[in-house]
Amino acid sequence: MSIVVQKFGGTSLRNLSNQSEFLKLVKKEVQIGSKLVVVVSAMGRRGDPYATDTLINQLENISTIINPRKKDLIMSVGETISAALVSHLFESEGLPSEALMGFQAGIITDNTFNQGKIIKINTNKIQGYLNENKIVVVAGFQGATESLDITTLGRGGSDTTAVALGVNLNAERVDIFTDVPGVAVTDPRVVPNAKYIKKISYNDMYKLAINGANVIHPYAVLLAKQYNIPIRILSTFTDDPGTLISNDTTNLKIIGFGIKKQESNSVISFIFNSDYKNEIIQKLDKFLLDEKEHLINIEYSSDKVSIVVNNEVLAEFLQRLYFNFIQ
Repeated sequence: MSIVVQKFGGTSLRNLSNQSEFLKLVKKEVQIGSKLVVVVSAMGRRGDPYATDTLINQLENISTIINPRKKDLIMSVGETISAALVSHLFESEGLPSEALMGFQAGIITDNTFNQGKIIKINTNKIQGYLNENKIVVVAGFQGATESLDITTLGRGGSDTTAVALGVNLNAERVDIFTDVPGVAVTDPRVVPNAKYIKKISYNDMYKLAINGANVIHPYAVLLAKQYNIPIRILSTFTDDPGTLISNDTTNLKIIGFGIKKQESNSVISFIFNSDYKNEIIQKLDKFLLDEKEHLINIEYSSDKVSIVVNNEVLAEFLQRLYFNFIQ
């Protein structure tokens, strides 16, 4: 039987019950015979009781000068709670399961608090539980130093946990479940009808991720590329096929539009295949000429144009850019 790693984000874990959508996905994978490792994020998002930002606020309410070691200790709590509750839910549904914190799963990091890097993983405990046909639930985003100080892996670190475990367990694939049905050409919250990409290479996904596509952590993409482990980005709440990230060399002409919001401005990164640079730049320059009143700055490189606009016009500007080049 092959090993599959499933990672569920915070929005997938809200209101845990035997009717939870993520539970159906787990059961489906178990029914086809996979050995399953489930990596969980903290439940919910900002404002929810156990979300990472909520926990950090508990420290900030006392003082904004925070020892990084203590910050990691409280930031790791959300994922630990998720792991315990999710594993308990599985067992209540007749699915044998074990819950592990990051260090219990064998994840050892360097000594960089708040931005730890995994240096090794001992998967013996996980393998033992898998051999007992148990679902192993691992708290994402966390590990420990060799002296057993709890560390976290930076925002989005649960993606890294999932891929790193997939690599070390020689998993068939890593499935990352979220609240969107895959990787979109641009942020669907800004362009509601943005198209989703069926297949994308590691290199192209990395370019999107470092330029503001928050659907997956950039380091997780690099790790998957290094060990050639396929990743699927899927929605917990729909049956869409999602996006496959692999070494597939699908020749996308336009890869997408990344967005990085700043205080008053946003940087839109128009990312494209450099083979089509001349054609795309020629068309883009004509478009930007008509949009010059909205532009703050433009920078060109071999496979990207960075366009800075005011946040007040971001949505309308990006929608026009999208419809000129994608539709």
